Amino acid sequence: MSSSIRFPRRRLLRAAAATSLAVPFFHIRPARADKGEIVVAGWGGSRTTAMREVMFKPFEAATGIRVKDDGPPEAAKVKAQADSGNISWDILDTDIPAILTMANNNLLEKIDYTKIDATRLGQIPKVLHHPYGLGHLIYGFNIVYNTKTYPAGKQPKSWADVWNGAAFKGARSFPFRGGISPQLEIALAADGVPVEKMYPLDIERAWKAMDRLRPLVTKWYANHGEAIQLVSKGEVDICCTIGPRGIVAKKEGAPVDVEYAGGKLAPDNWAIVKGGKNIDAVYQFLNFVIDGKVQAELAKRVPYGPSSAEAFKYLSEAEAKDLNTNPEYLKKQFWNDTDWWGAVAEGGKTNTEIQTERYAKWMVQKG
Repeated sequence: MSSSIRFPRRRLLRAAAATSLAVPFFHIRPARADKGEIVVAGWGGSRTTAMREVMFKPFEAATGIRVKDDGPPEAAKVKAQADSGNISWDILDTDIPAILTMANNNLLEKIDYTKIDATRLGQIPKVLHHPYGLGHLIYGFNIVYNTKTYPAGKQPKSWADVWNGAAFKGARSFPFRGGISPQLEIALAADGVPVEKMYPLDIERAWKAMDRLRPLVTKWYANHGEAIQLVSKGEVDICCTIGPRGIVAKKEGAPVDVEYAGGKLAPDNWAIVKGGKNIDAVYQFLNFVIDGKVQAELAKRVPYGPSSAEAFKYLSEAEAKDLNTNPEYLKKQFWNDTDWWGAVAEGGKTNTEIQTERYAKWMVQKG
């Protein structure tokens, strides 16, 4: 994800020691010769540790292609490599806003989807087949709540419930600062707009709903780490933040859980750096890592939703319960429409720019 909606890169569920394994889920034929290397730029931490174990090492063993990791995959670093003519990264693991920025600056290769295994690709929703990014790991804005305030079954089960301060008493926290755009879709969901009819957004209706929310919010958080800390400590009871971050806190023993109804989903993606030297190896890697078994193994260690529906064949009911792309949860959620947010509107500005500026002005108005 880009800085506009970044959750910690990445304090995730299990540390390296807990994720090391002998990769028994693959039948790997030893590679016969050195086939060169590729460099994957990601966000480090336990997320990359898990990827090494379930993606990079098995891919090396199967193909003879070495995988090195580096990062973080910031657009400025990709541009610096392009400007110097020394392209050292081949693949990025990042979000669509960052990908759009880099694509607009001619820093990425379009993905040739004819080189992706059709069966594996067919298991990934078409909304994740972006020209410059193939979605592989899903995050989302969800209702994250304190379980001491709301025991199982008593939590708000919709955004309309979150907006209902009389029936669901307690402090709320919503995002502001850090470039996070206003959650207008969530405001519309609270106002009764069905998720399948969310776009194009009814802007004025959304802002009227935001006006009704304002008195319930006791804290406008600056980043998702702060949001999870607030709800974990009971300083707020309900939060609109990254659901998988809430699952991390839950697994670590915090009194936190996630309600998925009305969630706004978005992907982290594989993207190809323009000018890489081993493009054939890049496509071999992409075909390997989108396999359902591989994604399932990553999901066991990193509680973000796998993009491949096939992954759930290899996950237990308990493992699938805390993943936002669980087929049961997908029915209740919707995909963030990047095309709408990125569309150029009045004055040559994008919808994101216009609504973020309006958000800043709205925050200083008297409620």
